[in-house]
Amino acid sequence: MKKRTKRLLAVPMLGIAFMGEELYRYVFCRKSSALFARLFDTKGHEANYYHVKDASADKLRKRYHEEYTMKSARGEELKGFYYPFGAKGKKIAFIIHGYRSDHADTAGMYYEYYKKRGIDVFCCDHTASGESKGNYIGFDILETKDCLQWIEFLKKKFGEDIQIILHGFSMGGATVMQMSSFCPSNVKFIIEDSGYENARASLDHQVGVLYQPLRWINKIFARYDLDDSDVVKSLEKSKIPMLFVHGKDDKLVPFENGPKLYEMYKGEKDCFFPSNTKHIESMYTSPELYAEKIDRFIAKYFD
Repeated sequence: MKKRTKRLLAVPMLGIAFMGEELYRYVFCRKSSALFARLFDTKGHEANYYHVKDASADKLRKRYHEEYTMKSARGEELKGFYYPFGAKGKKIAFIIHGYRSDHADTAGMYYEYYKKRGIDVFCCDHTASGESKGNYIGFDILETKDCLQWIEFLKKKFGEDIQIILHGFSMGGATVMQMSSFCPSNVKFIIEDSGYENARASLDHQVGVLYQPLRWINKIFARYDLDDSDVVKSLEKSKIPMLFVHGKDDKLVPFENGPKLYEMYKGEKDCFFPSNTKHIESMYTSPELYAEKIDRFIAKYFD
């Protein structure tokens, strides 16, 4: 009887272990869970947004560019992509993509904006994304270290006098805020678009009460602590001018993150919170107003 009871208990325990592994893969791993992707991945935008974004990404991949390779501190091979528009590397917009995205998927919609202003574009594929190596997504912790290393790479490549705009989206928005207190003087201003306060706030809608178990599992496998994702500490120390952008209809990274982070920041700042705008949609819904905001920062902070 005891053996039979043990066998009966083993079935649900195996099921729980399987679902836990699938959830971890879905949230943290390059090779996601096909099961959870079918269950939870939904289209959060209207069809035309995807059409515009995908067409822009395809165009960017076909544009002339130079590719660079860099080893991260973890030993992973990372890929960077440089699009010259006449600034000869002296003025660069460093576009930083978000969660489960890649360089072209994000930078494509901003190519024409920066090209018209004669500002070169640099973008990279984060660890476990696009053409870069790695198995675990870093939730702005690993990405912050890597992007700071990319800035040093750009300084060596183009000179100590380069001027940089950091333009980050979603997880990339959190990344540029994390970077803000560590950046060299070459970074003239930062645009954080749809970033979050910390990884826990970002993951709450996905994992809820399972955050702590997943955090400890991730410390074992990915070897970083999710609790280190907290942009508030960096914002408290930073003095770099910053533009906070967040759509009022954002459900993925709830809109309240934008005003909260904006009010918290004590450095020079401005904000752009467009209505009828979902996650990272601001250039799609309000291109002229978004461009005006960035133009003011360029005029004020670029030599």
